Amino acid sequence: MYLKYKWAANEQRDAYQMLEVFASDYASRIGFDLHNPDAFAEHIDARVLANLSGHAEAAEDTRTIHLLARFYFKQAEWLTTVEQTVLLSQEAQAKAGLSTGESSYARQFVRRESIGVRRGRGSMSRSGQASRDGIRTSDDGRSKQDAQYLYELKGGQIDKAILEAYHAATVLDRKWYKAWHQLALRHFLETQRYQIEHGHITEDMAVNHVVPAVHGFFRAIQLSKSDTTLQDTLRLLTAWFDYCEFESVAQAVRDGYNSVSIRTWLQVIPQILARIHIKAESTRRLVQQLLVEVGKSHPHAIMFSLYVAARSEHVERSLAAKDVLAKLHDMYPKLVEETELVSRELIRITLPFPEMWTKSIYSLASKYNGGHGISEIARELQSHYKRLYNPETLREYQFVQEFGKELSVAYESLLQYYNARNRTHSLALLKQAIDMYWRINCRIERQYPFRKHLVLEDISPILYQCRDMSVAVPGSYNPDVDLITIQSFKPDVEVHRTAQLPRQMCIQGSDGNEYTFLLKGRDDLRLDERVMQLFGLINSLLSKDSETARRSLAIERFPVVPLSSNSGLIGFYSNSNSLNDIVTENRKAVNQPNRLELNLALQFTPNWVKLTTMQKVESFEYALSNTPGNDLQRAMWYKSSSAEVWLEHRTNYTRSLAVMSIAGYILGLGDRHPSNILIHKRTGKVVHIDLGDCFEITWHREQFPEKVPFRLTRMLIKPMEVCSTDGIFKHTANHTMRVLRANRESLMAVLEAFVYDPLVSWAYLQETDNSAGTNYTKQYRTLSQDGQPDKHTSKRHSSSSTGGLESSTKQSISNNDYYFADTKGWNTGNPKAHAIVKRIHDKLVGTDFSNEQLDVSEQIEKLIRQATASENLAVLYSGWVPFW
Repeated sequence: MYLKYKWAANEQRDAYQMLEVFASDYASRIGFDLHNPDAFAEHIDARVLANLSGHAEAAEDTRTIHLLARFYFKQAEWLTTVEQTVLLSQEAQAKAGLSTGESSYARQFVRRESIGVRRGRGSMSRSGQASRDGIRTSDDGRSKQDAQYLYELKGGQIDKAILEAYHAATVLDRKWYKAWHQLALRHFLETQRYQIEHGHITEDMAVNHVVPAVHGFFRAIQLSKSDTTLQDTLRLLTAWFDYCEFESVAQAVRDGYNSVSIRTWLQVIPQILARIHIKAESTRRLVQQLLVEVGKSHPHAIMFSLYVAARSEHVERSLAAKDVLAKLHDMYPKLVEETELVSRELIRITLPFPEMWTKSIYSLASKYNGGHGISEIARELQSHYKRLYNPETLREYQFVQEFGKELSVAYESLLQYYNARNRTHSLALLKQAIDMYWRINCRIERQYPFRKHLVLEDISPILYQCRDMSVAVPGSYNPDVDLITIQSFKPDVEVHRTAQLPRQMCIQGSDGNEYTFLLKGRDDLRLDERVMQLFGLINSLLSKDSETARRSLAIERFPVVPLSSNSGLIGFYSNSNSLNDIVTENRKAVNQPNRLELNLALQFTPNWVKLTTMQKVESFEYALSNTPGNDLQRAMWYKSSSAEVWLEHRTNYTRSLAVMSIAGYILGLGDRHPSNILIHKRTGKVVHIDLGDCFEITWHREQFPEKVPFRLTRMLIKPMEVCSTDGIFKHTANHTMRVLRANRESLMAVLEAFVYDPLVSWAYLQETDNSAGTNYTKQYRTLSQDGQPDKHTSKRHSSSSTGGLESSTKQSISNNDYYFADTKGWNTGNPKAHAIVKRIHDKLVGTDFSNEQLDVSEQIEKLIRQATASENLAVLYSGWVPFW
């Protein structure tokens, strides 16, 4: 304890040298050689047996061995801190030497002084701050000097010293989870560092670092108190899939495969399925064998996911999944057949023929610009024609009779364009085809107007007749509780009039409860599935910390079940309203226009688009100063049955908003417009939906980039009442960030797997297609069902980095099941992926604003200022509704 105190008091040199002396003394007592620890391992079992026999001397040796393991472990931990401090200092000096001003990266993320702050929000005493800064600077200076001394003391061999110390700890205490985890992690990080520097991994690196990492992760998983440790399992998969071309690595995985429980793999099924078609034959066979074993013990955990892979347009991926399903069919024929039926029919409901064709025709029209960017939509149309020529329901037969011939003629014109030798001279054929498609689309919209309520018997008579199935209710499977199966599907289906027209449907469970889902089409939910995985880990970390557990801090989650690459089920969060609906309802009650603030801003400065940033800020603050912006605050007060209920709702609201704000910041979650934020009616808790824009992708748009870390507008601040963000919100944010930073290794494991996952990485690693044109979009404006411009489409167009085509591009790629992403493999060598991982790491260590490490309170203060800065909010696109 004394040495820990000296280290914490920035006396690092003295603390480490004293620890080395103690370790050397204890090692000499038992004859342990740090540089040859394996030789000592042979004698440990004999000492343990002697201890069990009651020999006093052996018992003392056992205690010495146990304590020495802790000494070496702490040495490795401290040397790791020394290494990080020195490298961070070197990086800061290198950047300072490049230019006297700020780097472009720093300017991008460091918040400028807010006009709102200059008016008094969150100001601090300069003299008091200067005094604290002086003390901190003195302590930091001494800490850096000690770190530099210890770094140089190891003579450039600090990496070797860290590995030796961790290895010694595992030899001395072979059942210590922390030692095995840290040893494996260190080998894993050494491998990644080498690959970044050299661009490849050698056979020696694989043997000396990847293989020990694999063995270490397997051993850590065995020793963990729970059935699985998510961070170890994910990093094990990364090491396996990244370097499976080395036979030594593949053999290490085969050796450890049977040493862990089959439940170990349940939490990482999405990551395993992403590599079901990996090129290395031995690894591919082992992956398929692993999936069969998981399916044998827990069939309900992987059945829907297997059918997503089986429907892939990537031939090898599809065949691999079908092979696994065939083997599971021999074990559970009824379950496999019923799962296929349910998933197939649900996909059919997501996109009935009229919607399927109108959406594709809109995408085709928006891509029209001399033929560029049409190929993805053309491939999508191929799958549509397969459905068109094979109708199954009465409604589909009627549609084919009415439009089948015209659609076939239009497709022939499109094929003539593609088959032409010189497409440049055949643009007339393309224009003719698109004109024909557009005329068909106009007829479809007139003949099939929007319907809010559908009857399941009409759109899927097969599902309507299903009773007492063996399929588990989607997203409900838990190996520790009784299985809940599908008893029936409710006959009524409600259509929500939003951009993707999701269907709301209910499933009657075998436990007597109803489970409500949103059935979404043309939207890849594998992204949301990975985000829910991350939120589950964050909730687990928050529940283990005494301060956050006492406040019941957690992120509200819901089941996400992909059905294909562009459709899936999302658990419906009942008894909640979106922020948009709450404000709209409140303003309608008092006869106020929804665009009240925007109208005032436009009156103040009519030519909003042409204004400079400072002019927009002036107009923005003029609108805020002349409107109350208290709609949510009033709604929460009026809808509470008593003051006590209101106080509880306010506390829940503020805490949940703070937790999700920090989690969203770490994830880089964007597009937090009012329709993507729900508030629970009975608890006041905040729920975020539509989680596809991750890793700050919205920060890098060419038009209307987002410059706020999370949504913290005045509409969200007002319900916090008198303390504003300085009360519960900041306190909760501090605790949440403290827990996340303390467990950054676990978070980085999940986020790295997310970044490098080939099935989801396309969204933020692909190059933006700026050449896609909008000529045809301007000619044929997107209309909603009532003949007016679709507000959702307009919003997407205004926010897109490609003049309005980002959403269309996203949809068209997702409908091809990421064919190109599937063929590229794990994206560990992608520079953008490395930049994303580095950015996440900076957030979790407090260097996200500058090279100087910030403590948690300073980091939260800067984030709040950045989120509330008028110059950051004023430049956002109107669909984000920054005035609210």
